[in-house]
Amino acid sequence: MKVLTIGAAVVDIVVARALPMRGAKQDVEHIGLYAGGGAVNAGLNFAARGARVAVHAAVGRDLEGSLIADLLARQGLRAAFDALDEPTGKAVVIVDEQGAARAYAQRGASARVGEGGFPGLGDCELVYVTGLSLKSQECLQAALARLPRRGFRLAVTPGARQLSRPDGLAALRCAADLLCMNAHEAARLCGEDPPEDVDGRGIAPERAEALARRVVVREGQGALVTLGASGAVFYDGQAAHFGAPHRVDVVSTVGAGDAYASAFAHEWARGASPSRALSEAAASAAEVIGTLPANLAGALRR
Repeated sequence: MKVLTIGAAVVDIVVARALPMRGAKQDVEHIGLYAGGGAVNAGLNFAARGARVAVHAAVGRDLEGSLIADLLARQGLRAAFDALDEPTGKAVVIVDEQGAARAYAQRGASARVGEGGFPGLGDCELVYVTGLSLKSQECLQAALARLPRRGFRLAVTPGARQLSRPDGLAALRCAADLLCMNAHEAARLCGEDPPEDVDGRGIAPERAEALARRVVVREGQGALVTLGASGAVFYDGQAAHFGAPHRVDVVSTVGAGDAYASAFAHEWARGASPSRALSEAAASAAEVIGTLPANLAGALRR
């Protein structure tokens, strides 16, 4: 399968487990540099599953951009990068002792993905779109509208900026064959209050199913709504399917959403049953949750 991922490519600076100390300077157990961003994380996951992958992202003409390109090449991916005269995006990711992650992001060049167009957009079987800036979203919607025909399936995982402007997302939302988001994002897109934890057991699958049904806007479209540690619900346009999570020791939650959605999209695009796609997605997320970085490619290095 030929896959094109579109979205962010950034350097993740992962800081894990601060040791309790007095003073302004804190010792930590780990600081590492990794490739991250939705397009990179998803692309690496698709490639690990045997797909031929191109990653369309934007980086700076700097050391960080070349390091990301080198890592993708070592993993057998093609970097279809827009090289810009501004810095490659970076994120500082703080991981606590329970594995919960908080990120501080400087998007840099990633905010300008696709300003030069999307060459090769039609030369694939699956296009997987991760979070985009509003400008990049406009560029992609225009590129899709210009295609004489569309021979690929389109999976979209919108980011926070896109979800904050549902009207601007409308064209891409309608074009998507598969929409992927977590339950809080789905509620935001549908203009509803955030779903609540039910007696400490997480968000109810029934609530996720109702949101998934609302996310779908046309015939033939499906919606995947993830529930974190409670699993996920896939609505295929006719029926809802629940996927249970894999129980693992959590090292870091960063990248788990990318791992889950991209693994699901890969199986879905291959024609797998919903139960198999959900099972493969849960296994993929569990593998990433067991590591500090957002993917399994290892540290950035020459």
